Amino acid sequence: MKKFVFSLLSILLMSLTILPFAFAEDTSTPAAVKSVDDFKDLKNLPQADKEKFDSLIQDGVFNGLTEDTFGLDARMNRAQFAKVAAIIFNLEVDNTLTVSSFNDVRSDDPANSYALPYIEALKKAGLTNGYDAEGKTYKPAGDVSRQELAAFLIRGLGLDDDAAAATPVDDSTVDDWAKGYVSLALEKNLLTNQSAGKFSGKTSATRKMLALASFAAKQILSGSEPEPAEEPEVKPETGKDPAAPAGEISAQGKKLLFITRQSSQMTQLKDNPDDEKIIGRLKNLGFRVTWVNCDKFTADKAEGYDLVFVSNTLNSKYLRSGIMKDIAIPTVYLKNHGMYYLGLSSQEENTNEYNIKSTTIAEPKDKAAAGLSGEVDLLLTTDPKTAMAYGLPGKEATVIATVPGKPKESTIFYYNKGTHSDSGYEVQARLSFFSFAGNYDNATEDSWKLLDALVLWTLQNG
Repeated sequence: MKKFVFSLLSILLMSLTILPFAFAEDTSTPAAVKSVDDFKDLKNLPQADKEKFDSLIQDGVFNGLTEDTFGLDARMNRAQFAKVAAIIFNLEVDNTLTVSSFNDVRSDDPANSYALPYIEALKKAGLTNGYDAEGKTYKPAGDVSRQELAAFLIRGLGLDDDAAAATPVDDSTVDDWAKGYVSLALEKNLLTNQSAGKFSGKTSATRKMLALASFAAKQILSGSEPEPAEEPEVKPETGKDPAAPAGEISAQGKKLLFITRQSSQMTQLKDNPDDEKIIGRLKNLGFRVTWVNCDKFTADKAEGYDLVFVSNTLNSKYLRSGIMKDIAIPTVYLKNHGMYYLGLSSQEENTNEYNIKSTTIAEPKDKAAAGLSGEVDLLLTTDPKTAMAYGLPGKEATVIATVPGKPKESTIFYYNKGTHSDSGYEVQARLSFFSFAGNYDNATEDSWKLLDALVLWTLQNG
């Protein structure tokens, strides 16, 4: 039985060796067996972890995302999870289905249509009732959270009853339904707490978490106790710039104020949790995040914070008064309007380009460029309705990236402290703009990488 369960876990993990944002039929020739030393993002792991990864790679459980990149931080989505779960639990899958019982699962979805019969198989077997309380949506492009991963691993090990009997974790980051699963996953050393002793249950699961947890599961199935897992920061290779600049000021423990949508719209968060994903990302960088609704925000509420982050879900009318003008705190804007009201971008409306998914790096040597160069995809897919925002900054701005073929339309730019707008306004602290299309499930890893780099660079307040 133990061998059977581990083989199912192996199927799960092998299924996730495909690119993290889409499943496609694998018709390629199997690659030669690699080792941990073939992947540049594994070379600086602690020796104990390298041995675990090497074992999984040599056994064929994991491959890299590319020839030289394992993809430690790549995530898996709910469509991928549906296919994996259907395989693991040997569910009956009707591949002739073209219509789903969920209104957001469609056969004409270029990224996730393959998952329609698997999602329906999960529903028929009673393994999912959907994403929302009414059971109308599945959210196929949404990530699988850490608490969902904990539940899956515990169920895969046949410990569902043990989870029900476990003392629930006292952790506000974990939903009530998952507290028993998380408690047991921590006890079994399958997963670990994150920053500040919290599990971060709603944070997206990564391939690194999956790999370390699978190795621990293998130990449990073989009758031995897994060692306590650790997830230390992966340091950049010697002689190379870090992917996201840490600078002289670390984000660890710094206080960040996140200005989000107006209070009357907060009921939308469950169905469209864009801000939650950004907040989770910021917490993973080390920030202590507090959020405030844009209609409740006043300048004095920013006092004592190390960084302000203005979401693109905010209603721009609340910035129109120039409320941010005298706030001398480094700030990242995901909305061009915020820069416009300070005179730092010359156009307020109609600052979108449609049906594009990439940006051109204008200053590849700048720390905010995250070591990237050339044309970089920010989105996985695009269409005539998908908008990418831009700003029209002044002459003292530092432009990091632009719309391809349109160098005046800036997708990433910043102003240093002490620089000026074209109208003479003196910037009180480093201010940055980042173009985020608002569909976070459609963002590439390079997009997240650039956002991380800009946030950390803005914190330096040069």
